[in-house]
Amino acid sequence: MRRMESSAGTTSVDLSIPVRADLVVLARLAAATLASRVGFGVEDIEDLRLAVEELCLSVVGSDDDGRLHLNYECEGDAITVTCRYEADRAPSGSRLGASDDLSLRILDALVDDHGHELRDHRPSAWLSKRRSDAAPLRRDAGAS
Repeated sequence: MRRMESSAGTTSVDLSIPVRADLVVLARLAAATLASRVGFGVEDIEDLRLAVEELCLSVVGSDDDGRLHLNYECEGDAITVTCRYEADRAPSGSRLGASDDLSLRILDALVDDHGHELRDHRPSAWLSKRRSDAAPLRRDAGAS
């Protein structure tokens, strides 16, 4: 994992992991750590963790070779995560290229924006989530 800090207040972190289901937890952990640093609340952090997992799984589909390269950009109250798949061959089961409705609905529910593309027959996808600053719950003056 590589972290770069820019003078404009943007933090960029790069993570490269082998495509293995048990290592996707590292991508989730990096997202949660950065979201916490930006001031995301517990629910927003959990949404981002789930979305990053969905992003990774949707890029590789059922393949278990190659590498996932993730880039996390933190700027202000937002995090953008880009995930690209690299291997000697294109993945056989990428769901984003096939426009998997369930995957898209999950990402729609969890993040503010997302997209995907094929570069040299390799899937690449991104998501963006802003911190939600919901007003704290107000307690009734008469409640104990």
